[in-house]
Amino acid sequence: MRLLILLLFCSVATLAQELQKGVVIPAVQLENSQEKSYALYLPNSYETSQTYPIVVVFDDQGKGAAAVQRFTIGANLTQSIVVSPNYKQSLLFDESLRSTHNFLKTIVSTYSIDTKNIILAGIYDAGLLASVYPFRSPDFEITKVIGVNNVLIDESLIKSRPNVRFVVINKDTGPHYYKLRVYDGRTSFREKLLGYYEYGTTDTWPDAGYLSAAMVDLLKNTDDQAEIESYYNNDLAFGDLLYKKQRALEAFDFIFDLKKKYKNQVDLDLQKELLKRIRSSTTYRVGKLQRNEARFEEQLLLQDFVFFLEEDTQKAFFDNLGWWNFQMDELDATIDSTAQNKQERKAAQRLKSYLNNKVEEKHELYAYNGGTLEQLLFTNILRTLVNPNNQEAFLNCISLSAKEGDANAALFYLEELLRTGYKEYDSLYNIPGTTAVKISQEWNELIKAYLGKSKFYDN
Repeated sequence: MRLLILLLFCSVATLAQELQKGVVIPAVQLENSQEKSYALYLPNSYETSQTYPIVVVFDDQGKGAAAVQRFTIGANLTQSIVVSPNYKQSLLFDESLRSTHNFLKTIVSTYSIDTKNIILAGIYDAGLLASVYPFRSPDFEITKVIGVNNVLIDESLIKSRPNVRFVVINKDTGPHYYKLRVYDGRTSFREKLLGYYEYGTTDTWPDAGYLSAAMVDLLKNTDDQAEIESYYNNDLAFGDLLYKKQRALEAFDFIFDLKKKYKNQVDLDLQKELLKRIRSSTTYRVGKLQRNEARFEEQLLLQDFVFFLEEDTQKAFFDNLGWWNFQMDELDATIDSTAQNKQERKAAQRLKSYLNNKVEEKHELYAYNGGTLEQLLFTNILRTLVNPNNQEAFLNCISLSAKEGDANAALFYLEELLRTGYKEYDSLYNIPGTTAVKISQEWNELIKAYLGKSKFYDN
């Protein structure tokens, strides 16, 4: 009897903790799982007798509590629930979709949710998951998506569920920057894309103000003038904050878009006044001039990268590796130089990030679809040029060079690998294709020079 009372007391205590309002609860145990949990935020107004919008956030690293924290300002503003799994999604996409469905079923059955106002949000690969699930969901009609740094807006999918709406938040140095900007410029997507924002911080997630604005974009469907005014004032305050933080270009773009967002709903005099103040500032005028100049050169180089990446990887054009090496050195010099203006550095970061992502995609394409040895070797060499710390690429270069019978190249890439700080001693003697070269004196002398020992010729 005492045990039963104790169990009941523990259950009630746990429930009370889970239903704390106005704070982020870092870990709520997921039903039927001892290992998985999720972070939770309930608005201060939460009552089980009412229903509330919900944002289901997927962080690509499974850091649910940190992700939920970013959405709390928007949650308070729109009186929404926020949840996020504290675990990574599966690398297998179909498995991730099933896991998402099971998670949603649990959340919807546990909390008082307005099922017509479920927002899925995700960052990077999790943004793809959030944008595809509404079209594959068997039980829930989800029509609202926030994609951060990656999202899929596909016309064939949209035709199957035309009421799905998106908000895209794009890091201005992210690997999918160019793709997401194309979405914003597509006339056919204008009705589907309710908001597009770019942010320039080094943080992974964007500022809470952007996420709050995105939630309002998707949930602003009310005749309550006081509510609309509160949304507008919150957005205006965030734009002013960006300006005060010397992020004038971001501030201008954000404030400028408020006209379309709140036209014929609020008095826009404060918006116009803030725009005028930003436009007249030296920070904005200099930044805009630098951005326009940098973008012209950036677009030319981007076109070259797109063309030559396709041509060179398909034909394994080793003669052009010198050009690629030069371009990477130039980008790195621009990124590292304090003499270059900020917009040039951002353009270089964008191009490098884009190229790193595309080269990895090419590698996966040839690795899993039977590329020739030459295609695989060229792609892995290019991976090392784009990212000189890519140890996996160096290991592949060693293996492929040895298989090709080029012992000198294998030794060259072995030393380049060791220069990155590689310490896996045993694995250096288990690289596929290196049976002959790994027993050579040169191979073992290199390993001993960097790691202090070798299996052969260790005198």
